[in-house]
Amino acid sequence: MDSSQANGTAANPTLPVDLVNVDMSSFNIGDYIRTPSIKKLYDENQKLKRMVTELAEYQIANPKVLNPTTRTEIDHEQRVEREIAKKQKYIRAQLAVVKALFRQGAMAVREEKAKTAESRSVNDQLILQLHNLNYEEQSQASEISAAQNYDHKYTKLLLVPVEDFLEEFPEHQGASEQDLMKARIDHEYQIRVKLEEQRQEKLKQKQLLIAEVKKGKDDLTKLDGMLETFIEAADPIKKALATE
Repeated sequence: MDSSQANGTAANPTLPVDLVNVDMSSFNIGDYIRTPSIKKLYDENQKLKRMVTELAEYQIANPKVLNPTTRTEIDHEQRVEREIAKKQKYIRAQLAVVKALFRQGAMAVREEKAKTAESRSVNDQLILQLHNLNYEEQSQASEISAAQNYDHKYTKLLLVPVEDFLEEFPEHQGASEQDLMKARIDHEYQIRVKLEEQRQEKLKQKQLLIAEVKKGKDDLTKLDGMLETFIEAADPIKKALATE
């Protein structure tokens, strides 16, 4: 056992800071009471303790004589009884004071506990709200990060360079980045709409040409058939002419 344990002053994490490393030989708990009402109760209780001790010491110093015979003994016994009665009266009065202070202290403790419970409830609500706010902050930060890092399709569009666009449309000079991007996308959309119209027109022309080519091929096929029929029909004439 070390010296601190021997003196009863070993460091204890459950004790207040000002009770650590205290010399227990001169320890007085009253010096560490901070609440005024409890301090007054302690002081009055200590006063009552001293009064009871004084009464006990007085009774020990003046033992009761069971059968006093002489005048001196009778007078002495009467003085002792009066003094004891007076001390007991003071003790009862002091005890009443201590009881009143104890009741006041108990009521004060109950009120303090109620206030503490109410404050703890408010504090718990504030902590819960703080946790909720932290969760919302993290959630919104995650959503913002996801939005900032999202692979937007417009970033892959082959748009006209900003310099060329502003040169062609100077009215957009000084526009915000968002408005400028919107204008460039609208411009690209209009261009692509026109190109799509041209593509559809070319496609129609292609279909017409394909139809004309097919019709020409059909006409040639019919002409080939008619030519073969003519040749077959002219074959007897050819033979007749050959015999003559």
